[in-house]
Amino acid sequence: MDKSLHFTQFGSFQLAMEDVSKASDSSLSSDQILMLDIATGNQVAMGKLIDEWKDSVFRFFDRSLHNKADAEDLTQRVFIKLYHSAPKYQPKAKFSTYLFTIARNLLIDEINKNNRQQTVCLEDEWMKNEVKDSSDAVSEMYEIVEFAMRGMPEFQSTALLLRVQKELSYSEIADVMKVSESRVKTWIHRARLFLKKSLEESELK
Repeated sequence: MDKSLHFTQFGSFQLAMEDVSKASDSSLSSDQILMLDIATGNQVAMGKLIDEWKDSVFRFFDRSLHNKADAEDLTQRVFIKLYHSAPKYQPKAKFSTYLFTIARNLLIDEINKNNRQQTVCLEDEWMKNEVKDSSDAVSEMYEIVEFAMRGMPEFQSTALLLRVQKELSYSEIADVMKVSESRVKTWIHRARLFLKKSLEESELK
């Protein structure tokens, strides 16, 4: 990602390598500690978090949308949302899961806003076999898929979006989400099973 990407909403943030105050709980990750510091108004902590994660978030959007301008805009919006959510942040889950939950929701909203026909799951062959010829059936299937995507765990839907929409490799997804490749495969497998079950259940109604 171009280092010239500017987060104008955080113009006063300094990306200096100053030490951020440390939390007493040694079980917290450095990113979780930064989030807690951001909640107290520590702008240096926000700058460090942006500097650490902006490239991964940008790649997440760029590889999904293939539009750098939209990817930059969405990346900025992620960190704006992250900043405003800091006072309510609870370090219960991994920070990467928390961050990419925000990114995933923005991505789904962007896809739905721009072109509903890009709904991710139609890229899968087994999903294509589920589509009937009538436009009503296709429209209904989109609704089912969208509902199911929002109902599954966020990390699973994020991994599935990256895998099937633009065909990222498992290793690339692991790099973006900062987890092991085997974990990515497990998440995607479970997500596909969840979607298939949702479609099958809808046919029984």
